[in-house]
Amino acid sequence: MTTKQWKSRLALLLVGIMACVIFAACSSNGQNNEPATPTPGTNTPDNAAAEEPKERGSITVSVYDRGTVPAEEGTMDNNRWTKWINENGPVDVSFVSVPRWESQQKFNVMFASKSAPDLIMEYDTAYRNQLYNQQLIMPVDELIENSTNYKAMLEEYPALRKVTTKEDGKMYEFARVIGLQPNHALFIRADWLEALNIEVPQTTEELFEVAKAFKEQDPDGNGADDTYGMALSYISGMIVDYMHGSVFTMFEKQPWYPDANGELIHDWDRVQAAAEYKKRLFDAGLVDRDFLTDSKGEKAKQDFINGKLGIWGTSIGDFPAYETLKQNNPDARIQVIALPESEFGQFSPVLYNPVQSVAAVNVMAKNPQAIMEYVDFMVDPETKKVFDYGIEGEHHTVENGCPKLIETDEVKAQLSYKADLMMMFSTDFTNECADWWNYNESNATPLQLEYKDIRYDAVEAYVSQDRPNPAITSSEHMPLIPEDLQINQQNGFKAVEDILTRAIIGGTGYTVEQAIGDAKAAWNKSNGEKIDQWYADWYRDNKDSAFLMNDMYDLAQDVFFRP
Repeated sequence: MTTKQWKSRLALLLVGIMACVIFAACSSNGQNNEPATPTPGTNTPDNAAAEEPKERGSITVSVYDRGTVPAEEGTMDNNRWTKWINENGPVDVSFVSVPRWESQQKFNVMFASKSAPDLIMEYDTAYRNQLYNQQLIMPVDELIENSTNYKAMLEEYPALRKVTTKEDGKMYEFARVIGLQPNHALFIRADWLEALNIEVPQTTEELFEVAKAFKEQDPDGNGADDTYGMALSYISGMIVDYMHGSVFTMFEKQPWYPDANGELIHDWDRVQAAAEYKKRLFDAGLVDRDFLTDSKGEKAKQDFINGKLGIWGTSIGDFPAYETLKQNNPDARIQVIALPESEFGQFSPVLYNPVQSVAAVNVMAKNPQAIMEYVDFMVDPETKKVFDYGIEGEHHTVENGCPKLIETDEVKAQLSYKADLMMMFSTDFTNECADWWNYNESNATPLQLEYKDIRYDAVEAYVSQDRPNPAITSSEHMPLIPEDLQINQQNGFKAVEDILTRAIIGGTGYTVEQAIGDAKAAWNKSNGEKIDQWYADWYRDNKDSAFLMNDMYDLAQDVFFRP
């Protein structure tokens, strides 16, 4: 057979094969082209050939860098915990480290060069609002609708929607729920009260008299004039402000309060009363005269734990200070007290923001769905468990059904820097192995059990609308004032703060009343009247939809109250 004849036969054979294939295909599909119903147990999805695995998405996520990663652990963007996320999570994540206290400058540079991470992890509400105003972040409603864990959390805590929804009615952020509990507390030496036969102060006037006695009557019985009545630096000074219903503090500057008609006004009377009380304490020599240089309260802390300070405001979470005090003086007893009542009423100090926005999605992100998968993974309680306690057998053992950390320097180093990877995690109020409220004789020291009671006292004293936090809302939920007024506001606040400070330490030559007059003039010079009007208008238009202090109290968790 010639080559030409062979090729002809081969062509006819191929045509025949193709015809059979086409005929078979048509026969297997009905005339309506619907898939034929499979015979049960033959070619169902459960026993069909395995589908190709879904391609993993790739995203970039920012992470704060505080310079605390041990050298042997790597870097903040490449360590055992970032590797664990990539090995166990649903997407490939490239972490981008940003300096914690310069994060916004870093983000600005990256946005300008179109290299910002897909998921922006940032605590600062004002900065996230700025990104929204600049249209640099995208709405996440549709992503959440198709999510799993985050959607379930949103259904359980509708406040998440209220907190993350912007003016256009869409959600632009991811948030977490941590519950309402005290942040700051006022401690007093209960053993000193007993030694001097003094009752717990109920009013600001009684508090002044107690501070005076602690200074002048040798409460520690050592025969020396070496005690301070009260601290004024850092948190202690802020607590004096809150006692007078004033939220013009170093952390939160909200000098606006609803009047009897429900209109928001700039209330100078509260600011003046708090400043006059501080000046009175200073002039009477009841506080450290160098309190202004103690900007972080470390000197006051040392005075307290060394038995030289009677009344101290601090973070309720500062158990190490209590532990050190008891080591120095086992007979020392401290008590959390409700803030004494002032002429404006009785109030409570700073509370933790119970619902906190922590992240936003870059509008330039190429794979938003992969970002949602990452968020779902990071809010999963099982993921949180790993980050809370580390790996079983490596970082903790299990005793009585609960993880118990392995107390070695190596383990402590490996767990020391992971907090900024945990920004998505909500508090698990049902976890019987969680935090201080589950301490018992089997998993806590006697001092931890003592401090557990102190924390319960703080909750009962401060998480009560009978003694409300006087702020409109948490500073994290305050609106972003228009850009053209931001510098005015910063300059105005700074001028007022400087003027009040000068009056507090200025002796008889410069009264607080004079200072308030000068402060009002400085505020108005900084466009203060326009700023005040903007906040009044915002409050009037948004008080029914914004997340305000009453909403915060609705999120108080029973778990924080003494059983």
